[in-house]
Amino acid sequence: MDVRTDGDIADNFWWRRTTLARRTPLYDACVSVGLLVAATIVGALLDHPGLAPSIMIVYVFAVQLCAFFTWSRLYCLLSSAAAVALYNFLFVDPRYSLSLIDRGYPGMFFIMFVVSLVSSSIALALRRALAQAAASDRRTHMVLETNRMLQQCADEQQIVHAMATQLARLSGCPVVWYSADAEGDDLLPRATYTAVGDAAPVHELAPQMPPRLSASAYVGTPLDATYGGSAFYGIYLTVRTGDGFARSGDPASVVGVLAIVAERDVLTHEERTLADAIVSEGELALDRARAMEAREEAAVLAKNEQLRANLLRSISHDLRTPLTSISGNADVLLDQGSTGTAVLDAQTRRGLLLSIRSDALWLNATVENLLAITKLEGGGMHLSTTLELMDDIVEEALRHVNPAVREHDLKVVACDEPALVNVDARLMVQLVVNLVNNAITYTPTGSHIMISISVDDGRVACSVVDDGPGIAPEDRERIFESFYTANHGLADSHRSVGLGLSLCRSIALAHGGSIEVAAADPHGSVFTIELPAADVSFDKE
Repeated sequence: MDVRTDGDIADNFWWRRTTLARRTPLYDACVSVGLLVAATIVGALLDHPGLAPSIMIVYVFAVQLCAFFTWSRLYCLLSSAAAVALYNFLFVDPRYSLSLIDRGYPGMFFIMFVVSLVSSSIALALRRALAQAAASDRRTHMVLETNRMLQQCADEQQIVHAMATQLARLSGCPVVWYSADAEGDDLLPRATYTAVGDAAPVHELAPQMPPRLSASAYVGTPLDATYGGSAFYGIYLTVRTGDGFARSGDPASVVGVLAIVAERDVLTHEERTLADAIVSEGELALDRARAMEAREEAAVLAKNEQLRANLLRSISHDLRTPLTSISGNADVLLDQGSTGTAVLDAQTRRGLLLSIRSDALWLNATVENLLAITKLEGGGMHLSTTLELMDDIVEEALRHVNPAVREHDLKVVACDEPALVNVDARLMVQLVVNLVNNAITYTPTGSHIMISISVDDGRVACSVVDDGPGIAPEDRERIFESFYTANHGLADSHRSVGLGLSLCRSIALAHGGSIEVAAADPHGSVFTIELPAADVSFDKE
């Protein structure tokens, strides 16, 4: 956020304030006398026969300049009278005397006085109107600029920075931000802001500033409140948030206090009103920012609730079938043992036991996947990486794949050169197991599955290719999402919670790699893992 783009606004306010500070009655009197002396000098230079009207005009012009450089009508009146007297005393015969030898002089002097007074009064009125219009324009410009700056703010710190900077530019004085202490009701100084937008930690505050303030002390206080007597001077603006009832008297709604390190009369009444408007805009921005944060938190909670609902729905649906199968097969075996007679032959009993074992293994793999993806995505799992050959990872994974792999034609194509990677071996084995099991589950019996490893341009690639029915193009973008299954319509025949591929992506990303799926030729799917190749180079002495 650049606050220097309209720095002339601060310069205008500062010039006006310092200029007004110098305009004491003595200053106005000196200006009036100086202008009349200058008019007298010019009149002396023009003191020639036939130029008397020019001298009169010079004095009228001097009175108008008095109206420009002073703000009181009294000086217009006094300057007009003094101009007539000086003209009569110095340039009208008899000179150096206020006596009149011509009856026409009183009328002329009266007209000169009226013209000087009226023209100076009009000039003063126009000047005041122009000053008020300029001040109004500056106020409007600053309010609009403050609103623009606040719209670009995303958090409380940026909003406070914008408010404090604008107040510093308005007053031309440092502004200290006192924010609420997290452990109590006290307000502590945090940073000092200046008119150029600088923000720095508070190291040496002005000795007049109170070192420790209470948030409850600021509820309902006036704009120019002072604390601790005359030693603690400053203009304090309380920044509150929340609804209107909270702002009226609840100390908990106080976010902080903006303190302008200056005398209480440094701001005019209009500037104090503008300071209140800046703080009000900031309070609205704070409310808006907190509302946005609340909406974002609500959206995250809603997403988490939806994720939890999907998890429960998927788990309850997909775990019911294997649990029912295990329970039913166990009941059959128990009933046979209780009767004492061999109702089932050995082959049937073996089939039931294999079914129980298969369902138990699937349940165990599902729970492992669920725990692993929860830890990975939640940041609770730390990788224990070692230097491994990708061929060894694949070989170890094939020892843990679904026993149904015997019903498929599995082939491994090793790499011609060492495919070294720095990975967590246990997680990487689980990744390959999930890909192979996915190919086993979603391809018919007798399908071909090929695992190939290659090294190219500092990347190690491991591909699992099958010649099954493949994956529809619209599903390829979503199959790596949690709880999504491409063939969800066949959930009864292909049990899947939709965690396997999601876990694969999490593991690949955790290792700085990637995973992609593409269509195989002529049909089937190709899952490709890419990992950074391990750097085993060393310096030779």
